[in-house]
Amino acid sequence: MKTLKNILVSKRAKAGLLLTSVVASGSSFAADYSTEIGTAITDGTTNYGLIIGGVISVAALGFAIGMIVSKLRN
Repeated sequence: MKTLKNILVSKRAKAGLLLTSVVASGSSFAADYSTEIGTAITDGTTNYGLIIGGVISVAALGFAIGMIVSKLRN
């Protein structure tokens, strides 16, 4: 019974040490992605502007074609 308890305590200590070392090394391997994030935001803003322009163009075209068709019927 005492050996089982020693094994469990030993395993718990090793797991705690492993967890502590992983957390500590995680912060040291963290990279700075601020430039990539800034580039992604700029690209997203550009794409959003293009999409809005495209939607407005398609709506204007549909309205114009509708007006032409209605004038041709009269």
